[in-house]
Amino acid sequence: MGAAIVRRRWLRPLAPVIMSPVVALYCRARRLLKKKGVARRRWACSLCRRRARWKCVRCLRSYYCSRQCQNVSWHIVHKHVCYKPSRWAWSVILYGLLTLFLFPGILRDPMMYDLNLGFVPVSFYIMAILAGGLATTLKRSAGMDIRGRTLEILVLISTTWLVVVSWGLVGAFFGDTSHCHGVLRSHSPSLEDGQPPLIFHTLHNIILKPAQRWFLMWDRLASNSTTPWLRRALCTQQESGCFEHLHKANADFFFEEYGGSQCASDLKMVATLYACAGAVAVSTHLWKRRERQRRARRPMRGEPRPHQD
Repeated sequence: MGAAIVRRRWLRPLAPVIMSPVVALYCRARRLLKKKGVARRRWACSLCRRRARWKCVRCLRSYYCSRQCQNVSWHIVHKHVCYKPSRWAWSVILYGLLTLFLFPGILRDPMMYDLNLGFVPVSFYIMAILAGGLATTLKRSAGMDIRGRTLEILVLISTTWLVVVSWGLVGAFFGDTSHCHGVLRSHSPSLEDGQPPLIFHTLHNIILKPAQRWFLMWDRLASNSTTPWLRRALCTQQESGCFEHLHKANADFFFEEYGGSQCASDLKMVATLYACAGAVAVSTHLWKRRERQRRARRPMRGEPRPHQD
C-alpha cells in the first residue's frame, strides 16, 4: 500500500487524511487488548517486521526497531503518509461527510444515533474485559495460554454481536420492539404482576426511567425553541415532538403489555454481561494491587539487607 501511494502523487496528500484515523483506532484497540490480557503480540517494525522499540514522534502510528529502519522508512514512504496535526480538520470533515452518507437519519435524530454509535466502543471494552479475564483464569488454573490472534478475532465477533443486540434494545426503547432478537428466550415481566424481578426493577428505576426523562427533556426543549430557524433545522414535520424518535422513548418497553418478551430477554442478557465485566474488572484490579504490594515488600536483589544482631 505504501509503494502504491508513493507512485501516485495525487494520493500522497489524501492518504494521511484517510488512513490515519483508521490506524489510530487500530492502535488503540490493540493497546486495549494487550492491556486486558487478550493479545500477546508485540508491535512490529514497519520496515523489517522485527520487534519494535521506537515510534514516530509526530504521528505516533509507525513503529521501528532501530533508527536505521526509521530513516530508511522515512525517505521511502513515511514522509508522504505521516499524519500532521494540521490535517486533523480534513479528517474530521471527510469522516463526518461519510457518516452522513452512511447514516442519513442522523440529521433527523442525532441523539439516538449518537447513542447507537456509543455502544460500539463500550461493547468492545466489555468483551475485551471478559476475554482477558477468561484468558488469565485459564493460564493460572490450567496453564493454558489462549492469548493471540484467535482470541482477538473472537473478541471482534462477539463485539459485533453485542452491538447488534444493543442497537435492537435502543430501537425498542424508542418505540419499535421488532428490533429485539430474544437471545435467551426468558419470560417477560408484566405490569399486572406488581414489582418485576430485581434485575428489571433495578434497570427500570436507575437507567431506563432517567434516560426517558433525559431524552424527553431535549425533545421538549427543541419543540419549544424560540428560534424559528433552529426549530426548522432540528424538527421534522410530525404531529407530536420535534425529533423523529425521541418523543417515543418508553422505559416500559420490555413489559409484556408492550410486546417486549424478546426485549426482556435481550435486556437481561446485556445486563448480565455488563455485570460480569464489572466483576472481572474489579477482581483483576484487586489482584494486581495485591501483587504490587507483595512485590514491594519483597527485598530487591543486590540491595543491602537490614542488619540483624
